[in-house]
This record gives sequence, C-alpha cells and structure tokens, in this order.
Amino acid sequence: MFAKNLFRSTLLLSVCLMPFASTANTPAVQVKVKPNSQAAENTEKFTPTQLKQDLQSLRAFIDATHPDISHSASPQQLEQAFASIENSLTKPMTANEFWHQTAKLNPLFNDAHWSVNLPEADSDMQQLIKKTGGLFPLEVHLRPDGELTVLALAGGGETPWRGATIESINGVLAPVLSRQLLTLRHGDTPLNRANLLGPSFQLYYASVFGTPTEFTLQLKQNDQLITAVLPASKQAAVIGKTSNKFADNFSYRALNANTAYLELGTFYWPEEQEIGSFTKEAFAKIQQSGATTLIIDVRENRGGNDSAWIDHLMPYLADQPFRVGSHSKKKVIASRASVTEPAGLVIESEFKTWYQPQLTNPLRFQGKVVVLTGRRTYSSAVQFSNVMQDFSFATLAGEGSYVRSRSTGGVQFIALPHSKLDIIVPRFWAARPQGGFTEQLQTPDWLMPDDVTAPEALVQAVAARLQP
Repeated sequence: MFAKNLFRSTLLLSVCLMPFASTANTPAVQVKVKPNSQAAENTEKFTPTQLKQDLQSLRAFIDATHPDISHSASPQQLEQAFASIENSLTKPMTANEFWHQTAKLNPLFNDAHWSVNLPEADSDMQQLIKKTGGLFPLEVHLRPDGELTVLALAGGGETPWRGATIESINGVLAPVLSRQLLTLRHGDTPLNRANLLGPSFQLYYASVFGTPTEFTLQLKQNDQLITAVLPASKQAAVIGKTSNKFADNFSYRALNANTAYLELGTFYWPEEQEIGSFTKEAFAKIQQSGATTLIIDVRENRGGNDSAWIDHLMPYLADQPFRVGSHSKKKVIASRASVTEPAGLVIESEFKTWYQPQLTNPLRFQGKVVVLTGRRTYSSAVQFSNVMQDFSFATLAGEGSYVRSRSTGGVQFIALPHSKLDIIVPRFWAARPQGGFTEQLQTPDWLMPDDVTAPEALVQAVAARLQP
C-alpha cells in the first residue's frame, strides 16, 4: 500500500506574504526573489485552454480511480476548489505556476496517498541543484503552525544549531513562509502534512520562493538570537527519505541484557528476500541473547509491500490467526476490469484471508513486543501497526496521532497531458482488523514524548519502561 513521493520542483519568482514585522492583521505585501536567485523553471507556457484540459483530465482521473471521495475529502469543498482553480486559468502559465494553483487541492484531499505534484522532469534534486547552483542549506522539521526547527545541514551533516528555531529567512518570518508552503502539501492531517513537508522543504521553497545564492537566517537557540549567513547548499536533504542502502533501513542491536531492538525503515525493497534473511538472522540473535522484550521501530517507515512483513516478520511474532483488515472498498479501474467486474464498479468486501501463526517456528519470539510509531509511519507500516495492536501482538508507543488508521492504497499515477503534473490517486481503502470508523487516527497505547532532534531518546525511554 506504498506510494512513492513524486514531488517535483520548478520555480516561481514572487509570492504574496505577510511583512516581517507581524503575522496578523496587516496587509499582504509582495516579496520578491533576490536578483541573484537562479531560475530552474521550465519556461514553456501553456494556454488557458490547455490548462483547463489538464484540469479536466485531473478530475476525470479522480472520478475513474477513487472509490469513495468522502472517505477523506468533502466533495462540496473539492467542487468549489475546482471551480475556483478553473476561474483562475485566464492567462498562459508554466507548469510550476499551474501547480501553484492545482496544489491547493492537496490539503483538501486529506490523504497522503492522494496528491497533485510537480512534473517528473523537475523532481530530480541533483538536477535541480545543477540548474540553480544550490538550495536551502538546512534540514528542518515543521509544525502545523509553521514553526521551523533545525535538524542538520543539508545532506545530514552535523550543525551546532540542531534544535534551534528558525525565526526568519532572508528577512521574512519563517512561520509565514512555512504556512504558505503548507497550503500546497498533501497528507492525512495537518500534523501529517507538516511532518511530510520537512523532508521536501528544499523543493517547495525553491518552487515558491526561488533559489537565492545566499540565505540570511535568524535563529533562536537557548533564548538567544543568532544571525547566520549561509551559501545555498549543493546537498539534497536526506532526513525522512528512504535510503537505497539496506543497512540504513534495517538494523538489529541489543539495548541491554533484556531488550532487543529492530529498526524497519521501509517495507519496500527490490529484493524482498533480503528482508527475510535479515529478520531470520536477527531473531536468531535475539534468541541467543535471551532477550525477553523486543522494540520494533517503524517511525521512519512510510510503507511498501504487505508481504514484506506478513512473510518475513509475522512468522516470528504471531501467536494466533490474523488478517490485515476487516473490510474494504475499491473501485475497479480499466486495467483490472473483467466481465464480472467492469471498470467503474465500486465494490465493498470483507477481508477473508486469515494468516496462520507458525507456532512451531523455533525462532518465534514469545516475550513482550513494543512497536514504535511516529511522524512518518504510513501506508503498509500503518497496516502492520494495526495488526500488531488489534491482535495484541504488541503495544504501540509514540508521541501522538498523525494519520488515519483506515488507510488508502493501490495508488495509481498519471502525468497530465500538457503540463505533465504528476497525479497520484488511490483505488481502495481498507479498514483496520477491529473495524473502527473512518476518521479514527492511529493512536499509541503508550503516549510518550518523541524529540524530533533526539530520536534515540524514545528508544531508551521505552527500554527503561520495559525493565523488570
């Protein structure tokens, strides 16, 4: 139930913002990109007729694919938004300018599997850096109110400013900039949208505000204000993005004599059997260690294939039959249509496949299991967490509720005919095994602080709680 992030980037030269001195009750002003800003935008412009054809293609693709728009969105709000966008298409626009209009739909979708994105040709971060000379120089975490926290230098490098709040960027209040970008971001909830924007901040900033060669930042750290002037970075952000190195995503270690730790950073891997080899070796080590408690960390796991955890993890954890959901709703798309299931048919059905536990598995773990969920747990990782919670295979621990427990999936992709904006739409939703309701959020059993600047702190706090 995994969807790759396909956010693309080009540039726009100006945007309406609030002035630096205040964020409320003041007129909007036009903030111009500095003259030394490099333009990465494809300058090809499309006529209003072409743009309206693309908008119609977007609507048609949603209608042909999504099984239940009201699952996450208000049909009335979407209709009003589409009408407003169409009315704005009165002059030629670049793909980037068109995206700034259509991406206003993203927050209304309320689904991280459903989005309007920049064209694929503009999404390669390394190519964007080559075109522009550099991007925003820090990796950041966002809150829904727009607060920006420094995590690292772009590329993941250490910085003494880790944990500092960014007060302003090139003279403009940072929360004002961030809130502008959040109006274009998709996700299940405001928290989810903010968590997902952090890893894409370079891309969104470049698209909306341009790419100056230098950034003057006002930072607040330990109640002190610091002014830093940094050149644009030639490094792309890495925090919150799935690495192509196996060891960066999957790891095992003993935390103490009683507690083992497994990190599962993704359920999508080209050679899935590598996951199987890893888990077999890890559970053999766990058995040899004599550990009686196990922490499984999926805080950075944005999903993948259900088979990755059903086939390669549950044989060591399940002690009773389980299924991945209770019921689902899907729309039959043209590529999956048949005589009995024609395209466009919406089908509601029960999950009838039950997976049997491997009670005779010599490596089956029989101690206490805690699953850490977090800011980027999504898609198949939510399904895994649902199963672990609903069948009492584990206790969930984390700071809060970020996404729905009733997840969408089976994502479909198209590029719009003229602008080539990338569109992602799910073709089904699946309810968790215990059922629940549509807006139910995934909620940990143990609500515990999870410091975004110190992810190891939650691991150690749970390990301490598990001590006899």
